Amino acid sequence: MGELMLSNRDKIAFSEAVQFNKETNIIFAIKFFKNWILERLASAFPIPSWRVKLHRMRGINIGKNVYIGYDVIFDRIHPDCISIGDYAEIGDRCIISAHSRGTLPLRDKYPRTVKPVRIGQGVWIAPGCIIIQGVEIGNNSVIGTGSFVNRSIPANSVAVGVPARVIKKLDEMEDLTNSG
Repeated sequence: MGELMLSNRDKIAFSEAVQFNKETNIIFAIKFFKNWILERLASAFPIPSWRVKLHRMRGINIGKNVYIGYDVIFDRIHPDCISIGDYAEIGDRCIISAHSRGTLPLRDKYPRTVKPVRIGQGVWIAPGCIIIQGVEIGNNSVIGTGSFVNRSIPANSVAVGVPARVIKKLDEMEDLTNSG
């Protein structure tokens, strides 16, 4: 059948990810393939609680009573850098990424970086949002449909837009974890 054909770009990106994760090529490839399969299954699975379970199997730290919509993409290389608090809801077709890197010619200016993403308790992320590395969304906040979140959002806030900006503060809400 011949040798598996990989572009130079694919080889460099794979090597970079292996080095960053401090794993062997085989171990990283197996984990990546497992996570890819679990993500594809979770993406379209009809039962919401099973979507959550499949994403947990990928390494995402997900609290209790969380809803994850259809076609949500969580970071494929660093799912363990994402945490979601209890009672959060993530709408369909959101993207949550914990890493970035530049193109091959720009690698020296934009090297691979990985930073955690934390989504607080009771957060509602409407459909079609993008949340990038290093962002923390405070408890009981709302992120409006189609927003691009590139900086942290404080608790009890409504944020919308590209880039997302806080447009309203919600009244302080009782912490759901204390209510049973």
